[in-house]
Amino acid sequence: MLALSYNNTIAILVRQAPGSPPFTDERFCRRLSVEGPRYGLRIIVIPIPSKLTERSLSRGYTYEQKQWRSVPLQPMALMMNRCLGPLSKNVKQQLEQYLPPGYSLRQRSWSAALPGKWEVHRTLSRCSIIRKLLVPTSRAKSPIPWEIWLARWPKGLFFKPESGTHGKNTFRLSMADIPSVWYAEGRNTNNEPFHLTFHQASDVSSWLESHQAVQKMIVQPYLELSHYGRAFDIRALVQKNGQGRWTLTGCMVREGPDNSLTSNLHGGGTAYPADAYLNERYGEDLAASLLTQISHTASLIPPLLESRFGRLGELGLDFGADVHGQLWLIEVNSRPGRTSFANAEDERMHALTYTQPLAYARYLLQQHILADVSRPMKMPNSSSKAGLKRILIPGG
Repeated sequence: MLALSYNNTIAILVRQAPGSPPFTDERFCRRLSVEGPRYGLRIIVIPIPSKLTERSLSRGYTYEQKQWRSVPLQPMALMMNRCLGPLSKNVKQQLEQYLPPGYSLRQRSWSAALPGKWEVHRTLSRCSIIRKLLVPTSRAKSPIPWEIWLARWPKGLFFKPESGTHGKNTFRLSMADIPSVWYAEGRNTNNEPFHLTFHQASDVSSWLESHQAVQKMIVQPYLELSHYGRAFDIRALVQKNGQGRWTLTGCMVREGPDNSLTSNLHGGGTAYPADAYLNERYGEDLAASLLTQISHTASLIPPLLESRFGRLGELGLDFGADVHGQLWLIEVNSRPGRTSFANAEDERMHALTYTQPLAYARYLLQQHILADVSRPMKMPNSSSKAGLKRILIPGG
């Protein structure tokens, strides 16, 4: 039994959505609910509505006897936020009513959240080893100097929202083979593909400015990260274990459909074990070198981000490799999905993607080390036991 000062209930915060059950991330919540008792933990899922009234948060969901049941909210020891957008002040105030007396949501959070892509990029740039893997990145500030950027990167520009997910609202801007013609291709807010053709530079500027007015964007040179014409990336999942140490759970490749700019599974992509896929693409020697680079980089990223943004529980690290085998760090996500790991040949690796969060939650509660989750943490030195532990598994 856990020696907890309050109780052993862990809340998972997810977005409310139509359907049964009425929330997103159902598979993740179900797996944690089933595995929770092994760690002495009880899981309750709290759907967060887009518009919250004064008494909206009064019930949650528990998974019992292979079905979801609506239950009244009760006191909770820890909260795991899986909502992709920020929580409103009203939501935070209501949630804190169910925490131990005198504790805030920031003190009882399982993990901090990362800010936008630009701030993460700036922080990662502080490490010389990581900086070499970063794609040149700029903020798209109005007026957007896209013509200057295209002259510098003639293969095209890749725009994406600073806070976007699932490949939505990402697009490539490129020049046609004939003068004064430009193409924009990507995915819209609903993750549907689109293709546009422009015949006036002013039309390109107006269209880009309209995007910038709706959401902040970053821009990068378009890189040819594809295999047989299909875009792909390598998702490395790093998680804290039951001793509070970072571990590399494993790697999977995500490959997009034909003619897709992104490899995201929400856009119709497919997942494959990383080692076999990279062996086919680059040969055994280069594939092994890429996975070694990924493992080493993955050991550097978590402590660097924690030193700036506070205590984290897991990270999805997205890498790309070009036609020459050059490795690039594309993105870091503090609320990663694990759909790609369902296709792992190693069932233990897939299981760890769900059990590690529970083991780390138990560690936090047993050690009584909960504090302001957003407080910057000191980076461990080379002899620290807080470094990354490698799990020797296929694709890792």
